[in-house]
Amino acid sequence: MSSNLVVLVIALVLVSGLIALLWRGQGGPTASTVKLSLSNIFTMDLSLSPANTAKAEEAALEATKVKGQGAVRPDLTSIGSTTALARVLWVDDIPENNIFETLALERLGKLVTVATSTEMARIYLSRLEFAVVITDLHRDGDPRAGADFIHETRAAGNDIPLLVYTSNAETAQADEQLVAEADAVVDAPEDLLKAVEAHVVKRHIE
Repeated sequence: MSSNLVVLVIALVLVSGLIALLWRGQGGPTASTVKLSLSNIFTMDLSLSPANTAKAEEAALEATKVKGQGAVRPDLTSIGSTTALARVLWVDDIPENNIFETLALERLGKLVTVATSTEMARIYLSRLEFAVVITDLHRDGDPRAGADFIHETRAAGNDIPLLVYTSNAETAQADEQLVAEADAVVDAPEDLLKAVEAHVVKRHIE
């Protein structure tokens, strides 16, 4: 968890305690308590400072360089100053390839959970709530692993946003079924971050 999110959680705990003290000070029952669940946290708005966005851009730039896509600094200012705290499930058998993209997402208030196999992803999806799922296409020697996972998820009636992050989006988009079932197919870090943010905000509003 990033330092900004740690500060946020601590602040929420302090606010909860303050509310309880004020309630008791106003003559409320001495046994009264204020509880804050994780589900409540993931429905809250989150303010992004210019520093948050700048650090996310720096991480995205590093990711762009690693992918050999040049050295043009991504522009994430369109995300704005308000977002939503959210869980993101990232399915990839080589998660270390996504370290800078993960750092950028964390800077933007997204808690990334990594699953290195489809089976792990199934377990996470069955037991935790996520705002978005990111998946690669090739896993453990199977070039259809990501596409099959997306098809399986949709066939089960799950409408969670599914984003494909691959090395060549143009090639992947030749798969008509994949394009129909996935919410986005991207290969650039900037496009991935913006797609995640757009779908998180959309679900947050709904």
